[in-house]
Amino acid sequence: MKKLFVMVFSLLALVGAVGAPSAASGPLPARLFYLFSADDASLRLGAAHLDRWNQDHGRPLQVLGVVQHRSGTEALEQLRFEEGISFPLVGAAAQPPDLPAELSRQLDNPAGFVLLLDGTGRAAAAGSAAELNQVLARAALLLGAQVSTEVDESTWGKVKEIFK
Repeated sequence: MKKLFVMVFSLLALVGAVGAPSAASGPLPARLFYLFSADDASLRLGAAHLDRWNQDHGRPLQVLGVVQHRSGTEALEQLRFEEGISFPLVGAAAQPPDLPAELSRQLDNPAGFVLLLDGTGRAAAAGSAAELNQVLARAALLLGAQVSTEVDESTWGKVKEIFK
């Protein structure tokens, strides 16, 4: 039994080491932070819109919602369920230590805030929550090379016919 435990533990450690991102494995995914008030219906709609956009584009962004005026795992999970949000939520009051400084300075902003970080961790776009669509447009440009779409070969033939 002891040998089995050691073997399983070693296997899990190996899988964790292989699956862990490293500098050699390429750039990290772009990250988007969405700060919003749980009490503002338009900002909650923005969170649902962000989630749909990310889903429609194949989830290229690693999204974290930072929620004002709500805390506790149960309350945040209830909010996710009510709004149909799939990305994780954290309470702004908890002030998670890994939040970017640009976002930490905005935690009390009543208009909400959105911050897009590129794969190197630099701010690529930021603005109030009302500017979410502009930040998502910037994300689409940033991810242009990373987001692939399949085009049927016959489509190119049709495009050529249009320009004849």
